[in-house]
Amino acid sequence: MLAATGLVCATLTALPGKADAARAAVAQPVVGQALFDDFNYAGYTDPQLTQHGWTLKSGQGGPGVPGATWRPSYITFTTESGGNSLMTLRASSSGTASTTSESEIHTQRKFFRGTYAARVRFSDTPAAGPDGDHMVQTFFTISPLNFPLDPDYSELDFEYLPNGGWGIPSSALLATSWETYSDTQEVNISTQERAGFDGWHNLVITVDTASVNYYIDGRLFASHGEPYLPETSMDIRFNHWLIDLLGTTSKRSRSYEETVDYVYHLKDQVLTPAEVQGVVGDFRARGVTFEDTV
Repeated sequence: MLAATGLVCATLTALPGKADAARAAVAQPVVGQALFDDFNYAGYTDPQLTQHGWTLKSGQGGPGVPGATWRPSYITFTTESGGNSLMTLRASSSGTASTTSESEIHTQRKFFRGTYAARVRFSDTPAAGPDGDHMVQTFFTISPLNFPLDPDYSELDFEYLPNGGWGIPSSALLATSWETYSDTQEVNISTQERAGFDGWHNLVITVDTASVNYYIDGRLFASHGEPYLPETSMDIRFNHWLIDLLGTTSKRSRSYEETVDYVYHLKDQVLTPAEVQGVVGDFRARGVTFEDTV
């Protein structure tokens, strides 16, 4: 396959007699195996989703409320007035497991070290109905847990809790790196900021042999080292789900939305958040809505 190429801004090192040129920012190509998806799809049944390696979760099973249902139809695609395409993941409930529906989409499992990025809109308030549910809006990578405390398990999470949960009383953003877990034990390191993050945010996760770094809007949010670095390849996921039914006693129907603008991964190379924006801008300037050379 051909290597993906994007453009980022770099600054030249000053040379004698070349001060003017040194001050100029020049476009430097980023060459490597990459995934970029602008989520330009007709709907959740669009055959291109499968062709591009995506799976929409269906049926029941964790995480979240036992008995809740994962619905592919809760993942929708729209186009803004300026032509930009968006993916929305919905979650809804009327206060019981049987009325609770959630959404998840994931790639093929083939990603390891490098740079992961997405532009995500978190929502503090419901799209409809009363507020208060303990829900999770995410961007993360994960590998299978083959047995309890599997040492090859890997997971890197951005998780936003608009109404708290897991003992957190109010809005919080969590960056969590996992070593492994079982039914009775969790081995991870988690950084959290108890604040509201309603609105659009640029999320970046970088992975090398020494650390996992999490950035939000260009700011270093968390940095984790061993033993929490990934050991095996992972898939990329977005999901939107309810932790429990304890956030509100209301039985009225309500729904919530998380929206995703794009996802990007560059294999084995660590980019700065500014460089990521340059690469994404180049994909869009060239009219590329999907590319996968990983």
